[in-house]
Amino acid sequence: MKKSLVLLVMFFACSIFATDWIVGGGMVFLDITGWNLSTGLIDNSYSIEAGFDFDLGRTIEGSATNLYNLELLGKVPLYKIENMTFGPSIAMIYGNFPTDSSTDTSWKFTFSAGVFGELEFGNLLFSFGFLYPFGNDFDLIKSIYASARFFINPSDRKFVDKLFLGLDLLSGRMRLMIGLVEPF
Repeated sequence: MKKSLVLLVMFFACSIFATDWIVGGGMVFLDITGWNLSTGLIDNSYSIEAGFDFDLGRTIEGSATNLYNLELLGKVPLYKIENMTFGPSIAMIYGNFPTDSSTDTSWKFTFSAGVFGELEFGNLLFSFGFLYPFGNDFDLIKSIYASARFFINPSDRKFVDKLFLGLDLLSGRMRLMIGLVEPF
């Protein structure tokens, strides 16, 4: 009960101070294949994005099972140099997707922490980082975080929302998505 209460208080605190809300969806590839729905809160002092990967009805060794993956990526930009920011980041993943040609669909939890950087060029936003896994074996490819978002600004209109196309790599999965950043 205490953990639920702490998480609820943290969620409301983040919601109060956030300036933007992000929502999106797309497809995931590589270690995890299927679909993705994402949401998150973004502010100048932090960003928290949660994703839900799923592949319903996938057949593993002749039996159908539903595969799910919940992921959370948090970033805190502490240092800013012109259009580039740096800071610590964490990633948590909880799911039953089998990895590396395995057929094990038991639920697993992974936690990684590290550093990230973001670079902004007009309508392009690049994020990159290194996340060291705690409690799991080290794998260089799964430790790399990379993201690119292209924001589409329609001409002749004054939209406050930001529509974007994105491609990112996190813990061995690649996601191609379309999303919207909504200011509060």
